[in-house]
Amino acid sequence: MKSLGPVALVFGALALVSASLATGASSADPLWQKALAVARTNDVAVAGLVITRSEVVLKGETNGVHELWERSTPGPQGAVVTKTIKVLEDGKDITAKEVKKQEKQEKQARKENGKAARPSSGNPFDAEVQDRLTLVVTNQTRTIAGQDCVGYLFQVRNTNGPTTRGVAWIAKETGEPQEIDNMTLDPLPDKRLKQVTTVMRYETTTNGWHIKELQTTGRISVLFMQAEFHSVRTFSDYWRRQ
Repeated sequence: MKSLGPVALVFGALALVSASLATGASSADPLWQKALAVARTNDVAVAGLVITRSEVVLKGETNGVHELWERSTPGPQGAVVTKTIKVLEDGKDITAKEVKKQEKQEKQARKENGKAARPSSGNPFDAEVQDRLTLVVTNQTRTIAGQDCVGYLFQVRNTNGPTTRGVAWIAKETGEPQEIDNMTLDPLPDKRLKQVTTVMRYETTTNGWHIKELQTTGRISVLFMQAEFHSVRTFSDYWRRQ
């Protein structure tokens, strides 16, 4: 399978999407407040293993597959140390090359520390966005992971990033956030991106409540060609930061 030359641009643009994610009266909704309390319990949870698999489709055929494995472990003074442990490009192991490139990027980032503004979160369950959040409680219900859930239309206005919109699903009984569906960014963080939709799925395990999976689909325009892409990022092996 021969990959597109610009396939790397797709994965770079996807990284930008992953980095991005007056208060409405509904933010005082008791179930929403319960969901925020659940989300706050996740402050010290760290995914020990994150696997990202991305695929580019051109004219109905797969034209590039990229797989990235990252391992996070406890570091000194409560720090989190994240290392790339595997990178595959169309099944070929390019880990050594990518690690070298990553080290160069990290060195440059340390030089520019403090110069670049940190993107604001677009996740409606983050405590820091509640004053920029507008909610509409819907009459939509769904069963997710065996739990009856209520849907909330949301919009997060960001001062340093795109506006995020979507539907958040919360379990009626427990207040646990179960899913964020049909999440979009406006404007998109890269002009080559023409359409991006994200789904975030959560779960509760013995290590508490946390994100389980992030799916991103969309279209991108590269060198006069239109391509579709699909990315799935899974989070596992959670540990709690001290």
